[in-house]
Amino acid sequence: MGRNSSEGMDVAVDTSLTEYTKLQEQECQSLLQLLGEMGIATAERVYGPGDAIYNQGEYGDALYVLTSGVLKLFRPYSGSKEATLRLLKPWDIFGHLAFAGETRQRAYAEAVTECRVTKVPKIFVERAVRQEPRAAFKLMTLLELRLVQYEELVKCLLPRETEVRLANLLPLLAQKFGQSRDGLVTIDLRLTHQDLAAMVASTRESVTKVLNEMRNRDLIDVDAGRITLKDTRTLARLSRD
Repeated sequence: MGRNSSEGMDVAVDTSLTEYTKLQEQECQSLLQLLGEMGIATAERVYGPGDAIYNQGEYGDALYVLTSGVLKLFRPYSGSKEATLRLLKPWDIFGHLAFAGETRQRAYAEAVTECRVTKVPKIFVERAVRQEPRAAFKLMTLLELRLVQYEELVKCLLPRETEVRLANLLPLLAQKFGQSRDGLVTIDLRLTHQDLAAMVASTRESVTKVLNEMRNRDLIDVDAGRITLKDTRTLARLSRD
């Protein structure tokens, strides 16, 4: 993911979130390296698109690290609908460790693309935390960074209007999955209107209407499901309405 060099184009990206992302990658890689040095056992597995890593309600017995690919965490609601809680990229952590209280996974984890996932059983995470203060510190840092991501997504859902929610969400997706080219940032994911609706708790019809309006206003461009941000200043203004 590149930071945008605008070249006169109005496509600034939130640098504070960029720093969070860099820190998360560094801490996650460092934690896995430290666990290896301690002789802590981990398991790596490859999942195909649509494969479940775990299901809601299963026992939360491990820390998961996504090392390649994209996956989503989601929960069903109102029968056949689903709400996407997070889209994950490499070096995101996920899974409910259940150190205390609730022991069940609170959401479904499903591969969007081919994914490689490292699993660290909870018993080994606990051993590492007891034996090595650096492991405890790195894990706390990663959990705090995960909380920051959740807080940013919650902000997207506070406004009532779908337009405002999308104006909040698209820069976040660009920050996390963006590729910079010719002074513009493209979200390097093929997102359907239903995917976006699940992320902003709206309907596919409402999302389609808003995206068409944004494209007509030259705020975004959409090509083969990939969204390019063309005017982040106006999107930022919409997000505050």
